[in-house]
Amino acid sequence: MQLTYLRTPSKAAPEPALLSAPDSLSTGEPLDEIASLLAGLDSEAETARLQARAVAATPRADSVFLSFRDRFLRMGEQITDRLNQATSIQSTVLEDTATSRPLATLLAKHGFALAYTEGNAYADEDNVYWTRLFDGALTPAMQRYLRLRATEQSTRFSEDAALQISWDDLARRAVTWEEFADSYPDFSWKDASRFWYDTYLSTYLTGMDNSRVFSDSGTLEPEVRTSYEHLAAQYPQTRTAQLVAQCLTLLKQNGYRRSAAIDSLLRQRDVTSMLGVQPPTR
Repeated sequence: MQLTYLRTPSKAAPEPALLSAPDSLSTGEPLDEIASLLAGLDSEAETARLQARAVAATPRADSVFLSFRDRFLRMGEQITDRLNQATSIQSTVLEDTATSRPLATLLAKHGFALAYTEGNAYADEDNVYWTRLFDGALTPAMQRYLRLRATEQSTRFSEDAALQISWDDLARRAVTWEEFADSYPDFSWKDASRFWYDTYLSTYLTGMDNSRVFSDSGTLEPEVRTSYEHLAAQYPQTRTAQLVAQCLTLLKQNGYRRSAAIDSLLRQRDVTSMLGVQPPTR
C-alpha cells in the first residue's frame, strides 16, 4: 500500500455542486493553468462515485475510491507546482485577496483546499469532500477512517515542527486510532490507519524538534508528565496507556529523567523518534 498524501487542508471544502467557482483565472501567472488542469476532474469523480455505488459497502468500492484518489493526488501535485511558480499567491496566501479568493473557490469545487505551511501555498485533499462524494458507497471502515481524518484536519497538527494541539489531545488521537484498528481488523487500507497511530504515538513519546518531551537537561517536561498521568488513568485498558504507564514507571525510577531504559523500551515497541522528522501539518 502506498500511503501518499498531500498536505492537509486548512478548512473543509463545501459541496462541489453548491459552489459558484470561476471557470478560469486571469492573473498572468502559472495559476491560470490550474483551471484547464482541473477540466474533466468532475466527470472522473462522478464516474468513480457511480462505480463505487454499484458495489457499495464492499472492498471493491473502497478500491474504486483509492484508485481515483491516486489520480486526484497526482493532480494536486501539478497544482502545487503552479502555486510554487506564482509569486503573487505565495506572498498573499494567508490573506483574502482578489487572487486567493477565486483560486480557493475553484480548488474547493474540485475537492482541494488552498493551504499553506511555513508561508508556502499548496493544494491539499479534503477528507470532508471524500465523505460527501462517496457518501453511502464505501465500507463502514473506510467511512469511519475518512470521518476521523476530516475531524483531525479541522485543527492544525504541527507547524515548523512544533505541536499545535495539546498533549492530551495528541494522546486521545493515538487512543482513537488504536480503537479504530481494534474495531476494523480487516480494514483494506490498514497501512494508512497504522501510519496515523504510529505518528501520534511516536510524537507523544518522543516529541518534535520544537515541542520537546524532555528538556535540554533531560528531564521530562511537566506538562508532558501531567498528560502521561492523565492518559494512564483515563484509558488503562488500552495498549497505548499501558505503554505510557511503563514509561512512567521507568521515568520515576530515574527521577523523571531520560534513560537508556526508556530508549530500550521504545525500540522494543517499535516507537521511532519524531525528532529530525517533518511531521504532517494536519
